[in-house]
This record gives sequence, structure tokens and C-alpha cells, in this order.
Amino acid sequence: MLKVGVIGVGSMGQNHARIYFHSDNAVLTAVADPFQEQIQKVARKYNAKAYLDYREMLDHEDLDAVSVAVPTSLHREVAIYALSRKKHVLLEKPIAQNEEEAKEIIACAKHHNVKLMIGHIERFNTAVMELKKRLGDLGEIYKIDVQRIGPFPARIADVGVITDLSVHDLDIINYLIESEPRRIYAETQQRLHPHNEDSVTALVNYKNGVLAVLNINYLSPTKIRQVKVFGKKGMFEVNYIDQELFFYENRSFESDDWESVTEGDMKKIIITKKEPLQVEIESFLECLRLDLPVSVPGEHGLKVLSTANQLLASAQTQQIIHLP
Repeated sequence: MLKVGVIGVGSMGQNHARIYFHSDNAVLTAVADPFQEQIQKVARKYNAKAYLDYREMLDHEDLDAVSVAVPTSLHREVAIYALSRKKHVLLEKPIAQNEEEAKEIIACAKHHNVKLMIGHIERFNTAVMELKKRLGDLGEIYKIDVQRIGPFPARIADVGVITDLSVHDLDIINYLIESEPRRIYAETQQRLHPHNEDSVTALVNYKNGVLAVLNINYLSPTKIRQVKVFGKKGMFEVNYIDQELFFYENRSFESDDWESVTEGDMKKIIITKKEPLQVEIESFLECLRLDLPVSVPGEHGLKVLSTANQLLASAQTQQIIHLP
């Protein structure tokens, strides 16, 4: 049985602790967080040893792996300390606050021959996983529309909406179409966030010809998490929150000649719903048990962060970014 710990038991870290506690494949041994009241509450609830200093936990506990769920600005410090002590690490997204720090984390994992997985949780949404299997039903894909909007989360203070939220969708696009961006343009706004942008509208042109439109913000009074994938044979729509997948048929499709597009049948795909974080953590644990490559390695996290930084650069310069 794998012995695991959780570093950072705020909103997301508590969920990591809960899932490890109930897992048949791991024992939640210890948790660490600098806030005394919070760490004691979580430790009591999940029968784990509490530490105020994650370094003390890593030095004294014989752990196989840890989840790191601290603020993004601390990812490099905490992840490198854990990796250097030969602990496998599940690191919450984004991988780091900048590309240099991300590269350091990746290099550290390789140097110490331990596994590093980035917590891009939407990869493990059962609706997205089913969509990936069915992409061939669309024929040629030409466009992806993303909407990820909702109220401002006061707990997010160290990064803006691009680094915090767009990385989800950039990773899903990479996962679905397996192509690289060639042109990027973005516009941002700042209304409520004290330091960073809280709204981005972006257009990303991929090398395989797919156009992606991203509408992401912290400024909406209702929470929507949605992706639409358009192809010659129809359109898939995913509702991330409800884990629902719909297919809208192009009834006129007969060949790749684009003769016409007309409304056809709408089909709801029946999906067995599972908590994405549970699927993610069980995938991580399985990779450790069987010594398999992780499904979201550090390089994937770096690629997404690089694209997010290009969105920021485009918004700041009000220029189209052309990539090699």
C-alpha cells in the first residue's frame, strides 16, 4: 500500500486528502499546512499526522508520494523539495508561475528519477474522456469554442484568470487535437482582481488548421464550464460541471466537399459519471504501483503554461503572436 501525504490543505488540498483517505490503493499518512486550525481539522478528520512545516513532514515521514496543492507562487519551492527527497509528486495546475520554474521542476524530477504528474483535472472528466474516444465521429475538426466563466474567487490572489483558468482549456485542446499553436491573439480586462486580469477573450490558430476561441472570466454571475468541438459531420458539446456530452448531427454530410450544413438529430451520450479528481488520483496511484508513465507529465504542463504566457504577451502588446 502506498503511503501518501498532502501539502496544502486549502480548498483543493482537502479534496486530495479526502480521496486518498477513501482510496483502496493508498494510506493517507500525513498532511502539512502552515495554518494551525486548518491543519488540525483536516488531520483529525482523515486520521493523518499534522505538520505545520512541509519540510519536516518530508524529512520525518516515510512517504512514497505527495500531492502539492499550495498557491502557484510556491509550486517551485515545494515541488523541488519533495522531488529532491525522492517523493513522487502530483502537482496541482498550473505547473508553476513561469516557464523557468516549470523547467526546474521537470529537471529535478528527472534527476531524482521520480514521477511528476500535473493536476490538469479536466483530462479526467468522464465527458471529456468519452469525447476523446468519439472525435472520429466529427470527420475533419475545424473549430473549438470554450466558455469557462463564473464569479470571482477571492482565494485566487497570486495569478490572473489566464494562468488560473485558461490552462484547463489549453490543456484539453492539446489533449483533443494534438497540435501546436501557430498564431495567438488575446484581449484582457481587469475589473475585480487586485493585481491581474480577470477576463480574457482569445483566438488561437493551430498548425492543423483548427481555430480555438476562448471566453474565460471571473466576472459572470453564473458558473459555466463548456467546450464545443465542430467538425464536418457535426458538433460535440461538453458540459464539464454536469459531465454531459451531446452530439449534434450535420444531416447533410455526404463527403468532405462541404456541400451544405443542415440541422440533424441531437443525441445525448450516456456516460458513467465519476468525480474527476478521484479519477485523476487513482490514475496517479496506478502509475506508481505499476511503474507506468504518468498521463499528464511535466512537459504537458510546461507546454500549456507557455501558451498561456503567449496569451498574456499578446494582450499586453495588443499584437498577434506568431509562433515558429
